[in-house]
Amino acid sequence: MLNEILRDIKGPLSLNSRLNILLLSGILVFLVGLILLFMFLSKKKKASVVIPKKLAHEIAYEQLEELKTKDLIRQGKIKEYYSEVSDIIRHYLENRFFIQAPEMTTEEFLFYVRDYGQLFSWQKTLLKEFLTACDLVKFAKHIPSFEETDAIFVSAKKLVDETRGELPVK
Repeated sequence: MLNEILRDIKGPLSLNSRLNILLLSGILVFLVGLILLFMFLSKKKKASVVIPKKLAHEIAYEQLEELKTKDLIRQGKIKEYYSEVSDIIRHYLENRFFIQAPEMTTEEFLFYVRDYGQLFSWQKTLLKEFLTACDLVKFAKHIPSFEETDAIFVSAKKLVDETRGELPVK
């Protein structure tokens, strides 16, 4: 039984087998290094190809111009026009100031903005007048004159002009 447990000592390993193990280990380390380098460089390329986000006011200007080209007023779709211009400004404010404007009623939104520190009082007044005018058409069935429809577009653009900043959209 003792003979089964004890075995003869193995002879010394040849230098060739040690070199083979070192060579294989070196090749393995080199391949792992190449894979890691490839992964790092491919991530870096993808990051450099990313299109920069547009600024909130740039998006709002584009949407306002697109609304103008729809020519909803001449088609008699005044309520749709006011709804869209209101939505554009609400989304702009959400993108610019990170306020959940589209999900709030006008009253809730104006109550929130009343204590909001990033808007001046005259900007808050302009916003209130704009949203109130939009709500009159959207909900109270007010039929605005052509001058009023022109003025609402000018007010929307003025709101963006007066509050624009260099913060990218989230």
